[in-house]
Amino acid sequence: MDRQAEALRLAEALLEDIELQRLKASEVVLKASRLARLVGHDDLQEFLSLERDGYPDARSRWVKRAGRVSDLKKDTYYPVPITKVEALRIGAVRAIEALRGGGNYSGEWASIAGREHDKKISSHADTIGTLEAICGQVVSTVYDMLVEIYHELLFSELQATLFAQAQADVDGVLAEAGGSALDKIEKVSARLRDGDPESVSQALTTCRRLIDAVADHVFPAAVEPYDAGGHSLEVGQQQVLNRLQAHVHSAGASSGRRDRIRRALKDLYSRCSAGTHAEVSVQEARFVFLQSYVLLGEVLTLTRETPDME
Repeated sequence: MDRQAEALRLAEALLEDIELQRLKASEVVLKASRLARLVGHDDLQEFLSLERDGYPDARSRWVKRAGRVSDLKKDTYYPVPITKVEALRIGAVRAIEALRGGGNYSGEWASIAGREHDKKISSHADTIGTLEAICGQVVSTVYDMLVEIYHELLFSELQATLFAQAQADVDGVLAEAGGSALDKIEKVSARLRDGDPESVSQALTTCRRLIDAVADHVFPAAVEPYDAGGHSLEVGQQQVLNRLQAHVHSAGASSGRRDRIRRALKDLYSRCSAGTHAEVSVQEARFVFLQSYVLLGEVLTLTRETPDME
């Protein structure tokens, strides 16, 4: 199973276990530990490690989050692992059960013995309450981080699904264009993998040529200007962006969509051109390429859609 898919499945199952109270705190900690390793969540890993092994220092930021502070003034706390906390709770429960079997005192010390007996039960009950509160707080802290992780995984999966579908659509249209555009995409990818400044510059040059190739495919150069709803556009060989704009208009896109695509294409084309003369980081070049790919995909697939309403 894909690592991310496994993490999403585990997160969903663990959230359900917690919400339905099917696991003890120690079991939640162990199950969440696997998820923390799968997703590399530093905070969750740190917290769960302390819950498994114990707290060596009262100054840990997780002591208070786990409800382990016993006396703020004396700076005392419960440092033992969560399994020990559960064991101490079971011991206190059994002690109360044993004490409830007695309590029949007689003689002159009966009242004192009775008070001591009740005092012991009360003390054990307080201990149980404290330990149960720690277990509950530990589970609550884990739950809060799990919800965050779950939504991140869910969003990431949605992104991957949407991008995969978009990639299939875009690559299909590019293939119909004769494959030259797809070849340019492969060259961009290879050069960005190299990572050196010269390769980045070449990648941006190829990215600009990709935009040119898409313009040639969707709206070949023409001598006569294109009438874009009362606005004349020169659509010669050098007017790449105008030809793309003309295609978007002819495909029936709404004015708002046309404006967005026009601005985005202008910015990307300018960045691709500037990147051939100025230093651009690999990271920036990758984002320029990804944005170009997605935007060109939208332009290429416009003809497959029903024209937008103004």
